[in-house]
Amino acid sequence: METPSQTSIKIVEVTQVSPIPLLSPDNHLAHQNSLPLTCFDFIWIKLPPVESVFFYEFTASSIDFNTKVFRGLKQSLALALSYYRPLAGHLCWGQHDPKPYILCAPTDSASVIVAESNSDNFDKLSRKGNFVNAIELRSYAPSLQITDQTATVISVQITLFPGSGFSIGFTTHHGILDGKSAAMFINSWAYLCKNLEQENENSPELPHHMAPFFDRTVISIKDPTDKIAMLYLNSWLEFTAKENPGANPQSLKLVEMGDAISENHVRATFELSKQDISTLRGKVMSKSKCGDVLHLSSFVLTYAHAIVCFIKTKAAEINNEKVNIIFTVDFRNRLVPPVPENYFGNCVDSDKPIVVKAKDVVGEEGLVIVVKTISDAVTNLGKYEYYERAEEVYSSFLKLEPSPFGLIGVSGWPKLEFYGVDFGWKRPRKVDVVSIDKGSSFSIYGRE
Repeated sequence: METPSQTSIKIVEVTQVSPIPLLSPDNHLAHQNSLPLTCFDFIWIKLPPVESVFFYEFTASSIDFNTKVFRGLKQSLALALSYYRPLAGHLCWGQHDPKPYILCAPTDSASVIVAESNSDNFDKLSRKGNFVNAIELRSYAPSLQITDQTATVISVQITLFPGSGFSIGFTTHHGILDGKSAAMFINSWAYLCKNLEQENENSPELPHHMAPFFDRTVISIKDPTDKIAMLYLNSWLEFTAKENPGANPQSLKLVEMGDAISENHVRATFELSKQDISTLRGKVMSKSKCGDVLHLSSFVLTYAHAIVCFIKTKAAEINNEKVNIIFTVDFRNRLVPPVPENYFGNCVDSDKPIVVKAKDVVGEEGLVIVVKTISDAVTNLGKYEYYERAEEVYSSFLKLEPSPFGLIGVSGWPKLEFYGVDFGWKRPRKVDVVSIDKGSSFSIYGRE
């Protein structure tokens, strides 16, 4: 396996892409300068960004790439940002501001890095099942610019692999948007790019169902005194003061999660077919107890299977240790009243962490045990209104005892349409969520 020192990329251009003048007068942010955050945003405000890399096959020359691909991506990005103005803005938290907020200004822009790989490693990086060096993959995901008082919201990196393909690295600030909002944006960008007639003066418009909904009152109305929002924000203030005495607690700088990755860290993407999911479902049903009501979705089955496999690789650490598991869910259709499906921002959170014994996970009934615990948690989410249990759930994380396996989590869920992102050069060959590599996490996305 090549090491990161044996492969490198050349930065060709670093540019800023600004939103073009708005085409749609009904955009909620047409005349607004700022956008407030909600309790769902404050959960993630200091956690690491979500870094994803989309790999696309493209065998034409570098000249064709610059004229056909990059030009279209850049032009359509400017158009997409006109609908999603906060992504070109900044997260701000001034010394006298009680809460962070998104600032939108006429000079806003998003950073775009154009690079070229000097290695013929496209096939290795983009083939599912291949083990890829974690550090090497990070070369294709850009960084955000973050200080105590400001932070960029997104960053893009387009890397050409001459004669093979290209990648789009997409990094988003988790305090601003969740996976569903990120999927909305990148699918909107792809739609506009695919329908862009570069020689035509009339740019394509985004269909109404793809346009973002920015109105925060649909969430803040349930937390009118900001009780839950300030619970989460104050917890970050306390955490910063405790971990960095003397530092400015009112800072947007992110916390470090997990251990630093090394050249020994590898990662791989595996594909489960419908038949694989059906086999897992049948295995669980055949071994579950009569009367068990199980939520046997593809997400529950895939996540449980991945957890069992992961814990089995840690056999030397298995005694009476506990395994801590969490997963997030989209609350858009779980709140009362529901939040519009195209709501832009964060609207995800988790229930209380799940705790199981490692020896049970690796036992003969391990898959059934993990499926049942996750299934019970999913069912439990439907029994309560979010705001009724927010403080109780938050408190459960404070009381959670650490595990040698870390806090096992998952990024994404099968219904997120990342594998359907077609800019005009077919769907991605592979999508990697780079940001899971510093913890005990998986990413799960659907193919359809």
